[in-house]
Amino acid sequence: RSEVLHKEVRSFLSRKLGLDWRVAFLRKVLVISLRMPFEEEIRMAGKRVVLVTASTRGIGRVMARRFAEEGAAIALNYLSNKSAADEACAEIQEISPGSKIFQGDVSAADEAERLIRDVVEDFGRLDILVNNAGPMLVKPLFDTTPEEWDRMIRSNLSSAFFCSRYALEPMRRQKSGHIINIGCLHAEIAPGGLPNSPAYGVAKIGVIAMTKMLARSEARYNIRVNAINPGLIETDDYAGYPKDELNTWRARVPLKKFGSPEDIASAVLFLTSDAASYITGAVLPVHGGLWIPDY
Repeated sequence: RSEVLHKEVRSFLSRKLGLDWRVAFLRKVLVISLRMPFEEEIRMAGKRVVLVTASTRGIGRVMARRFAEEGAAIALNYLSNKSAADEACAEIQEISPGSKIFQGDVSAADEAERLIRDVVEDFGRLDILVNNAGPMLVKPLFDTTPEEWDRMIRSNLSSAFFCSRYALEPMRRQKSGHIINIGCLHAEIAPGGLPNSPAYGVAKIGVIAMTKMLARSEARYNIRVNAINPGLIETDDYAGYPKDELNTWRARVPLKKFGSPEDIASAVLFLTSDAASYITGAVLPVHGGLWIPDY
């Protein structure tokens, strides 16, 4: 009976594949064996819990979806737009059913503390924190008001400090964790011909400094801390700029194109994977060559 079954299987495979089934099988095994080691390192081991702040739109939403596709349970965070949060959560839950949404203004210390506490209480742990929250202000320093300055520092730098501070408590108990801070183009240079946003840039410079200091202090707890400095990433916000201005910006990029939220998400997934287990305190620019100095 077994030999008859084997013959039927071989016959079926040959008809479906249009070539000897042994050749097709060996070819598939070869492809998988060559591809698997690195992909398995990139894929997240087990059901990890990931909190991405400001994750119901733009880059944050794409990062949340990519983590969900890799098998993580996602804690989505939003500030005030409940309908957008519900829509994003429904999308993520189709991929990772255990994912949830959490409201919270991470620029306020008490709300950031509550957010981290609620996530840990609901999921039992917190493995990855992505500090993504932070609006941009395009305005020269001379025209920036003290209130606008404070808002940029609070929403970009203080939010990353608050969330990191309270996330370290469960991560230290676990003896493991990852923190990813999202910086910006202006954290390393002030390029001409691009949006002038000094208050935003100063806040992100602080984020990068905090990344490096945290990486050193938390390494003994097996907590890795890294940052991404995105370049010109095309999101819905770009719709508000004139086409000619966008073309001018694009022309300055050596690769002659804008980046996408997927580019940032891929970099974040790499830095939080086992493939990057020896990387901490790094600042990874994802900019299409825009940081390359002129010689």
